[in-house]
Amino acid sequence: MIAVVGATGNTGRAVVRELRQLGEDPVCIVRDPDKAREILGPDARSVVADISDRQALQTALSGARRVLVVTGHNPQLAEQQINVVEAAKATGAELIIKVSGGTAVVGPESETIVGRGHHQVEEAIRNSGLDWVILRPGLFMQNTFMQAALIRTDSKMVLPFAADLPIAFIDVRDTGALGARILRNPDGHAGQDYSFTGTGSNFAEFAAVFSDVIGKTVTYIEASLDEAEQALKGRGLPDWLVAHQLAIARIAARGGFSAEETRPILDIAGRAPLTMRQFVEDHKAMFM
Repeated sequence: MIAVVGATGNTGRAVVRELRQLGEDPVCIVRDPDKAREILGPDARSVVADISDRQALQTALSGARRVLVVTGHNPQLAEQQINVVEAAKATGAELIIKVSGGTAVVGPESETIVGRGHHQVEEAIRNSGLDWVILRPGLFMQNTFMQAALIRTDSKMVLPFAADLPIAFIDVRDTGALGARILRNPDGHAGQDYSFTGTGSNFAEFAAVFSDVIGKTVTYIEASLDEAEQALKGRGLPDWLVAHQLAIARIAARGGFSAEETRPILDIAGRAPLTMRQFVEDHKAMFM
């Protein structure tokens, strides 16, 4: 049996969708059953468990042999995902796949609490005795969802990245494609640490694609870190998340998301990574 922990998030739902297209019927571990029905559909096999409750997780994961975990960023990420690892081990799982952060973000001395949390979970996985796979996607195209209102109303994108800064973006559906295929057939993948991205690009090109697809000029504006901090705080985001977003911008400026790594998608998913144009066309209604 295959289980996906965090199945209603952008990446989790992509994994579930891909698994179901491949003929699998994964168990979806969720907190909110109503949200699960809305996002995953009424036919999805969902089990409710809070990832902070290890005993509930053990019950939910009973019988699962392969487990993928991907949860939202929060200061309790390490504690929550280690609960998943321990519960999976206790219930006899054989393989755990973690969707983590990039190597420029994750580490014991990372400047973001999220990167430090990912590192703690990875260490727990490596020491768990389970077979494991780490997935490290690049900077998600879906992050532009947060720019949707600004694109609709003001025809602009405002972010703390240089317009021509090389960035190899990735669509969460590519993560779904890799995760699902490894869950379905893990032979040869145990102990692998996969970094993967789409083809190299930048935010200026992203704005040009938006302009072409939605039929109006979308201007990209580089914000300073101070301007970005004020804007994030103005949206009421907690301090830890503001600090994380600013850290990502600084890491990107140092080239942390610039390296292009398309080979895992080509080799495992058997296709090229999704392009920015495909992303914008598929989500066009959100930005118009």
